[in-house]
Amino acid sequence: MNTPTFHTSQMQTTSSFTNMRRILCSSAILVATVLSINLPATAQQGTPLDANKKASDTTSSPISAVAPFTVEVSGAGTPIILIPGLASSSAVWKDTVAHLQSKYQLHVLTLAGFAGTKALPNSAISKGFIATQELAIIDYIAAQKLQKPIIIGHSLGGFLALSLASNHSDKIAAAINVDGLPALGAMYAEAQANMQKSGNTPPPQNTGFDPMAMAKNMANNADWHAQIAKDMMRSDPMTSGRAMSELASKDLRPALKNIQVPVLSLGALQNGAPYTPAAQVQATYEKQLANIPKDFNNIAFAQDAKHFIMADAPQWMLQKIEEFLTKVK
Repeated sequence: MNTPTFHTSQMQTTSSFTNMRRILCSSAILVATVLSINLPATAQQGTPLDANKKASDTTSSPISAVAPFTVEVSGAGTPIILIPGLASSSAVWKDTVAHLQSKYQLHVLTLAGFAGTKALPNSAISKGFIATQELAIIDYIAAQKLQKPIIIGHSLGGFLALSLASNHSDKIAAAINVDGLPALGAMYAEAQANMQKSGNTPPPQNTGFDPMAMAKNMANNADWHAQIAKDMMRSDPMTSGRAMSELASKDLRPALKNIQVPVLSLGALQNGAPYTPAAQVQATYEKQLANIPKDFNNIAFAQDAKHFIMADAPQWMLQKIEEFLTKVK
């Protein structure tokens, strides 16, 4: 198998209460109107994705020459699929790849429309961007003959990891959800209601699109800010707006009861700082993930990390992933 290429970074639909409002406002400015998009032929028709081709050579069907995602493959062993978040590239996983590639075969995605990858056309996604990606990942697993891979996703990728575990437990071995939530919009609405009730409301936010300011809100580690902002700027605004809108409206909580594989969720307790205490953030994660069957539900919290846990607590995150993977094996 040839090794495709690698990309970098991430601006996700942040589970930070204040950041989410900022991103929603920015998406509205960038997108103006969120159009309905169509399911890509790759997912619709089951056309195999070829990870042996370069990203630019990968085609999904005669209808669309754009693949749902690009893939970079490295290492050997048990397969792991890594999914970055909204407006992020594969480089968000660079340290994870360096840590795991001696033991695992890593398939690192960059979703279409993010961080410079070509966006899917409107004619390709009628069932929505997120549903498209989920079905395309299932097609990819079949096409590449991957034997029950482990899914690791951050934010939007974390939502996809939870959705794959909920809907396709027979196709995967386990899922790791890095700071993703199954019902982001419900969390935001509840947080807003609590803030209003307590009178602890944040000051008005600048609704202009400022990638660097958003990056600083999502990571404490200054070394990551430029890359996060760069990937935002290189992402297709229509795709980012669509994906953010879908995340804000979806509620995966009822489906979590269907999960039949081990799931590890890693939460960032500084997501709501300074307006939401860490204890309240933790309670929100635990409540949202409570429908995962007890035997499969594993949760750990990064005390001092914002949304990009891999930036703010890299060693902690890798340790938790390693411990979990050892148990899965």
